[in-house]
Amino acid sequence: MASQPTPYATDRRAEPDARSDFPPAIVHRRAAAWAQLLPAHRRTVLAKTPLLVALGLYLAGGHFAAPAVWRTMVLAAALWAALYALNESTDLVHEHGLTISAAMQASLLALPAALCLLAASLSLTLALLFALMTLGQIAYCVPPFRLKRYWWAILLLSGTINPALRLQCGALWGPHTIPPLAYAVVVALHLGAGLRSRALLRERDRALAYHVAPRGIECVGMVCTFAGFAGAFLLCAQGVLPALLAPLLALATAFSVYAWSGRETSVARLRQGWLWFTLLAALAMVVLLMRG
Repeated sequence: MASQPTPYATDRRAEPDARSDFPPAIVHRRAAAWAQLLPAHRRTVLAKTPLLVALGLYLAGGHFAAPAVWRTMVLAAALWAALYALNESTDLVHEHGLTISAAMQASLLALPAALCLLAASLSLTLALLFALMTLGQIAYCVPPFRLKRYWWAILLLSGTINPALRLQCGALWGPHTIPPLAYAVVVALHLGAGLRSRALLRERDRALAYHVAPRGIECVGMVCTFAGFAGAFLLCAQGVLPALLAPLLALATAFSVYAWSGRETSVARLRQGWLWFTLLAALAMVVLLMRG
């Protein structure tokens, strides 16, 4: 089904409201500003990328002292900042009725390409991983593909492929492969988070003529989330992950219980918890650095 802006809200403003899960009514087409390309919830979620790279390195038995490792984390974070901005720009156009300039369009496509070339200066394998993430994000949000119209495509890319690729960006600097359970844990947690979002965004997706997630996926999402945390605690108990991560996992589990409890029905308000995620991610990075 095609993605068309749908003027179903009663709010007459043309700018997105960060407190709402629904895009406002389209009054007139105005140009998007650069500041709109990386809203607060995108800036905080950027902490996830260097954490996943560091986790992949740790699980593969690598060492953080290598300069290439730090460059990889910086480049990966920059790549995902650019890819999130690309996604946001297409949402502003196709969901909120704004326009973007030709210069902005060119910049949003040129920056990921430049970062892929920089990655190639470190490793051709890293450049390939960057290219796969870039092509996946383009297929995800840019017409004519715009796979984000389909709930299952969001889970395939954001829940499975992208987290695995970020882990591999770190693992390529280590001498070992990542344990299968660790891959399963990361994927399960991302799938759980993705399914929770899709369940809460059914009305918004329906209003935008997107493919709506079916009823009953909440049960699958809860199983993925808490199986993922159980697997993470098991990795800590086995010594695969540092035991110091267990208290941080406990805090994250408590937030997930709240997110799945039904007390909060707004994705926008749940995203406010990303600030706490950023803090937990920073602490987890410190733990990995101490042990790696």
